[in-house]
Amino acid sequence: MNRVVVCSLILLVLPLPCFAQRSTEPLNFRGIEWDTYYSAIPGMTKQYSRNEKIDVFKKSGDEMAIGDCKLDTLTYEGFNGRIYKVNMTFSSCNPGQVFNMFKQKYGECTSVEDSLEQYIGTWNWKRAKLVFFIDVDSSASEITYTYKITEREYETYLKEKAGAKKDQF
Repeated sequence: MNRVVVCSLILLVLPLPCFAQRSTEPLNFRGIEWDTYYSAIPGMTKQYSRNEKIDVFKKSGDEMAIGDCKLDTLTYEGFNGRIYKVNMTFSSCNPGQVFNMFKQKYGECTSVEDSLEQYIGTWNWKRAKLVFFIDVDSSASEITYTYKITEREYETYLKEKAGAKKDQF
C-alpha cells in the first residue's frame, strides 16, 4: 500500500511534459535552424538562382557524408534570403541502409509510394517534411528536408505572381 501511495505522489509532483513523447521533428539541419538568413551562416556561397526568388547555396567545410555514406551533392535553398530546404544526393551507397538510419532516427514514414521505378518515403511533421527518394534502376537517391512554413510563403508568392499576369487588361 505504501508503494502505491509513493508512486501516486511522484506522478502528481512530476510535470506533465515528463511523460510526453519527444518530437523527432528536425527543427534544423546540422545546427542551421530553418528560416535563418543565409548571410548569418558562415561559409555559405551562392551557386545560382532559380525561379527568381530561390537561391541555391553550398556551405564550405560541410561534411559530405551521412553516417558512412558519401554524398554526391549537398545544397541549401533559400527564399527571400532565408534557408528553407536542404537537398542531398548519393549514388555509391546502399540506399536501404541509409533509409534505415532515417527510420531509426525519425520512426516510420508517414507515407510511402512504392513502384517498380521508384520508392518515396515521406516523414511529414507540423513544420518540416523529409522526403527520401530512391530510383530503383540506378539506386541513385535524393533526400530533401523542407521547412514547410517558408515553402508555403514561396507557393503563395507564385500564386500571386500568376494571378497578377491573368488580371492584366
